[in-house]
Formats: sequence, structure tokens, C-alpha cells
Amino acid sequence: MRFAGVSDIGRVRETNEDSYCMEALPPSGRRWLLAVADGLGGCSAGEVASRIAIQALREGLRRRRTPGTQWDQRLRLAIEAAHAAVLHAAEAPDLVGMGTTMTAVVVQDRRVFWGHVGDSRAYVLHRGDMRLLTRDHSWVGQLAADGWIGEEDARRHPGRNVLTQALGMQGGGLSVETGVSDLTPGDWLILTTDGLTTVVPTREIADSVRAAGPPLALCEDLVSIANARGGPDNITVIAAQA
Repeated sequence: MRFAGVSDIGRVRETNEDSYCMEALPPSGRRWLLAVADGLGGCSAGEVASRIAIQALREGLRRRRTPGTQWDQRLRLAIEAAHAAVLHAAEAPDLVGMGTTMTAVVVQDRRVFWGHVGDSRAYVLHRGDMRLLTRDHSWVGQLAADGWIGEEDARRHPGRNVLTQALGMQGGGLSVETGVSDLTPGDWLILTTDGLTTVVPTREIADSVRAAGPPLALCEDLVSIANARGGPDNITVIAAQA
């Protein structure tokens, strides 16, 4: 696989509360971990939450694999552990209320396993068609999923940032969304925080991917488009081509 990632603080933010990772999982060269996390809580708390979550995810997926456990199950367990790590850290007085989204994939043998909480996203572009793998865990995302509003209305809705699921969120149990999909040679896999998707619709993201050169150039192009439209939030994009 070819892959690259870019993270930017955007035009109107002073700090970057996004975190991401791209790394080989042992045995090296056979499987890859890609993940993005968008911190919540303001000031430095969001940055801390996303960083803790990514680190806990990495540690969880590097532990010895239980025989018979598939990668989507391992992602669920690792994300649940990341949730617990964020909750524990949030006991500090200056970090109370912090949280983060998490969208993570493991790619192995042209299969992509994903685990997801929040409103960051994972897309696959297959033979020119863009497909959203994940579902936005937000109040507006549920309205869209139920067919009450379309994507354009959802992007502009004043309540679009009200999440129903996030790592570190108090009250209720965490429900990690997981899934598996096949990749074919030439397919693109895109992970992004909502700093991109709130200002750039899916059809325009797909247009950029269809015209893409190297993964790094694609990431830089998408971040530039988001910043040209105001860059109201942190923007992180990971692009990988099978």
C-alpha cells in the first residue's frame, strides 16, 4: 500500500486537537494501522484526549493476538481500552469533560477492518464510486441516517457537532461500530476528521480522489480546499491506495 497523512490546525484554531497514526503492525509489512482522532473539550484537553486515545489504540493492537480473534474484534477491544484510558485521565481537574472521536482501520491482505466512534469518517473509493464506511455518531448524523435531512443540510445544521458517542463521554455504554470490507488494486481508503467534511461535501472529496496523484499530494490538496473555505476546525486526512 501507499499511504500518507496530513494534519493542520485550520485557519481559526490556535491548537491542533487532532491526532493520527500510520504504522505497520507486526509482523511488519503484512498489516497496517491507520487512525484519526478529533479531540473534544477545548483548550489543551482535546489535544490530550486524542493523543491518549491513539496511544492506547496502538498499544492494544500490538498485544499478542488471541487465536480466533478477528481484527474488527480487536479494534473494538482496543477502542474500548482507549475509552477507559481517556476516562481515567479526565479525572484530573484540568481535564474534566474531555473526549475524542476515533476512526481506525487495519488493512491486511486487501481487506480493511474498521472500528469507529464519533463523527470522523472512513471512505473507500472503488472503481470511481465513493462509499462511506462509517456512520456519524451525532444527533444530526442520526437525522441524516433516518432520511430526515440530506448531506448538505447536515453540513450546515447548527447542531451538527452534538455527538451521541465519543471516547471519554460520561453516562451510557460505549458502542463501537465495526466492519469489514474488501479492497481491490487501485482502491483508495480515506480517513478524515470533520474539519474536512463540514466544509467539503463527499462528492467533492470523491472528485479529488479520482484525480489524485500520490497520497501525500491528495492529503495536501484536501486540507488546502478546507482551509480555503475558512478552515473552521482542525483538519486531518489520511489517504491510502491499495
